[in-house]
Amino acid sequence: MDLFANLLLPGKRKGARYSSEYKKFQKALARNPQDHSLRAQVAKFCLYSHYTHEDIPEEHLTQALDHYREVVRADHFDPALYYLVGRYYQDKNDLMAQTAYLDGIRHFNRFIEQNPGLKSDHAEIAYAIALNYVTLQFGQIHPDLERFFKTIRKSYPLHNKRVELENELRKPDPDPQRIREIAKELNDLKEATRMAKAKRNSNPSA
Repeated sequence: MDLFANLLLPGKRKGARYSSEYKKFQKALARNPQDHSLRAQVAKFCLYSHYTHEDIPEEHLTQALDHYREVVRADHFDPALYYLVGRYYQDKNDLMAQTAYLDGIRHFNRFIEQNPGLKSDHAEIAYAIALNYVTLQFGQIHPDLERFFKTIRKSYPLHNKRVELENELRKPDPDPQRIREIAKELNDLKEATRMAKAKRNSNPSA
């Protein structure tokens, strides 16, 4: 089932499309209540529709979050669901958003450890999850994030420092001295990252 095809429709057609697809999902769930992949699809459908164009009934969003919790308990791997739930909570409840993002990163780490050949299939959405988490948690080093960035061969401290600089620049009265300090730290990290990458490229087996 194509979740997002034809969702971006004008006016009443959007509501009709959402209602029709939602009913199809509900019927499918009634036939397969233990299908966690299907639960994840329903939750993503409701949350994505909520972001894009729909006035989604509140009970549908509640059900979507219930499906999410069941999917997490079942350890079903669907990083897009973690991303959408984190986005739903962001600006409503930062702690819940952080929890969803971190759970998604932890699940990615476990899944890729067991299925290393599938890393590239999920790295992009997992990277988006990680960046959103870093935005909420800048300045705090978390071992699961360090493990994630090492897996995808990107610099966690570098991303953390970029977020710190962006947050300082957004302040009503940014501190010029602090901006200079962060900028220098950022340049140092960039240089260290460049050298580490060059070393890996010169010795691929390392």
